[in-house]
Amino acid sequence: MVLIAAPSALYAIPDLSGIWMLSGPSLERELRLTEAGLRIQSDYDLLVDDPSLYCVPSSTSRVWANPNVRIAFEQTDSHVRISYEFYDLRREIPLGDESALTASPSTKNVNGTYFQEMGSSFAYYDGDRLIIESRNHAPGYIRTSRGVPQSQNTRTIEELWIEEGRLHITHTYIDETLYEEPFILDYIFERIEGSEIPLYECTDANYDWFNELNAPSGDSR
Repeated sequence: MVLIAAPSALYAIPDLSGIWMLSGPSLERELRLTEAGLRIQSDYDLLVDDPSLYCVPSSTSRVWANPNVRIAFEQTDSHVRISYEFYDLRREIPLGDESALTASPSTKNVNGTYFQEMGSSFAYYDGDRLIIESRNHAPGYIRTSRGVPQSQNTRTIEELWIEEGRLHITHTYIDETLYEEPFILDYIFERIEGSEIPLYECTDANYDWFNELNAPSGDSR
């Protein structure tokens, strides 16, 4: 009698250990906003509405896509923990099925402040890939540069895998109230030297530099 292993047993789960940094800009596929999504985008004012002004992550995508900051993973039998240098965020995601999902945010900073903008998540392995599903988002922005929104109806799927030593992430945003079809982003990360995530220690910012740069000649505001 010949025993055939289940398909998932043919693959090793991805080893995400080490320190990672974004390699080049993130890429996005076609964005098709609904009328409601377009209204939110048209009302967006970067100089007022960008949550980054207040050290608040506007979305998980915004955090993945930030350049020149370190990211680390810890994988246990029950959780995946992701430490982001950006905003000193710590994301703790239970492994399991949908029953592991709670209404509480999965992400807080090192001071213990939780951020619903990052959603509530659960994760599982599918062959050689880590899948993270997130729901219960607070309204925020996937792209703060141009106000691409997310809402409390948004569901996301992050698919992570290692290929030729690099970490690939495909990040899918699903929300029929905002997008006519799922909005998909892709990121690639490189392992870098180091074993620790330094503190970012964000302080509230402003766009005074932007206003000064774009002020009419002779106007010092």
